[in-house]
Amino acid sequence: MDVLLQAIAFVLQWQNLAALAGGTVYGIIIGVLPGLGPSAGMALAIPLVMTWHPATALIFMGALYKCSNYGGSLTAILVNTPGDASNAATILDGYPMCQRGMGGVALGLSATSALVGGTIGMICLIYAAPFLADFALEFGPAEYFLTAVLALSLIAAVVQGATIKGLIAAGMGLLLSTVGFDVIAGHLRYTFDWAPVEDGIPLIQALVGLFAVTQALVLAESAASISRLAELSGSFWEGVRTYFRHPLIMVRASLIGLFVGILPGVGQSSAGLLAWADAKRVSKHPETFGEGEPVGVIASETATNSCMPGDLVCTIALGLPGSVGAAVFLGVMIIFGIVPGPLVFMNQPEVIYSLFVALFLTSFLIFIIGMTVARRLAVVTLLPNNVIVPLILVVSLLGSFAIRNEMSDVFISLAFGALGYVMLKGGFTPIPLLLGLVLGEMVETNYHRALLISGGSYSIFYASVICKILILLTILSLVGPYLGPFWKTLTQGEK
Repeated sequence: MDVLLQAIAFVLQWQNLAALAGGTVYGIIIGVLPGLGPSAGMALAIPLVMTWHPATALIFMGALYKCSNYGGSLTAILVNTPGDASNAATILDGYPMCQRGMGGVALGLSATSALVGGTIGMICLIYAAPFLADFALEFGPAEYFLTAVLALSLIAAVVQGATIKGLIAAGMGLLLSTVGFDVIAGHLRYTFDWAPVEDGIPLIQALVGLFAVTQALVLAESAASISRLAELSGSFWEGVRTYFRHPLIMVRASLIGLFVGILPGVGQSSAGLLAWADAKRVSKHPETFGEGEPVGVIASETATNSCMPGDLVCTIALGLPGSVGAAVFLGVMIIFGIVPGPLVFMNQPEVIYSLFVALFLTSFLIFIIGMTVARRLAVVTLLPNNVIVPLILVVSLLGSFAIRNEMSDVFISLAFGALGYVMLKGGFTPIPLLLGLVLGEMVETNYHRALLISGGSYSIFYASVICKILILLTILSLVGPYLGPFWKTLTQGEK
């Protein structure tokens, strides 16, 4: 409680409130631009916050991460274009509501969902933190090593349903993480006498390249405008009243979002779709879903907003990101010297609880913004790609250069941008590569530490109950994608 009170006092300082407000507005704008999402938004903002206090920087990034989902719901409702994959379920009923002249009602439902879903999620996260801290003492080098391996296997196994491609991308990330000094022996590896990578591949520049530059290249394929603004009508407050007429759906969707968020690699898009399907299943009039049913918007938006705090549970406590945005947020934490893991609640509780308090306040700030300027923010979608793409490239590459004032950093970002683009065209996703790059040092360091502690005996990796559970979960995550098709084939054969 003392730490929580200190965190509240810290967040209420003017510079942290400014960071909270700035991250909220910036996140909504990023979410309004279809295709960008929180990953690219955070990558673009890293150079801006590099000199800030770590807690202030995380407040800005956390607000950005949380609010981009709400920004994406605006375009999903107004122009049938989800700002991010997490808003995919919102278009099923949000845009039909807009076509029926209920655009204002749909925006009210979305803003209220962000308030309620986000608040419920953050309360659960804050109360779970002490239990996670008590769990911290059970982790040693072997457990950390297996946790990192589990994170890589889970993300690689579930992303885009392509296990082999995910594992290949994760392997590439692990290989790239070995560039620079050996963390144990201190020898240079794979630098080819190029000084800028002697300390390893710079994570910030890699993030900017993989997400901001790659997304700019994708958008550059089309010169048209991002979208066309739809006409708004209906009352915002009518949407608020409609939302609270369905408390059961509100609670069910919040719990679904929290559960899905905790599952590494599943993501907010799955949460929204699962909650929408659940609401349709229990509805007395399922035929209205997909035709502009307000309950469909309530379920999908509440679940996606409560999913984000669930993402942070495993991201912060165990280094297991639950979504694309959480994977980038994991990298941002490491950049600021906040190493995710069970001990973070003991070593840096003031930073973590400041983030929690700020995200709790963000839910209310989203509602206020939605109540006042939601319609005006959607105008950003009128900007054509030939304006958006140069802006992204200029801002991202200037940010990469400004970190160390070296042109080599620009080349690194461009190289990772090209790599990310080629991977997308080949059916790969950059997320496992990013995780391999971020978690590579954790894997290698704890592997060596565990062997040093055990005198070279590999039995340390399956000595504790936690190790056995982590090994079992890793095996299940790797074979899981094949069990479904196998079972389906087996049952069809019996029929």
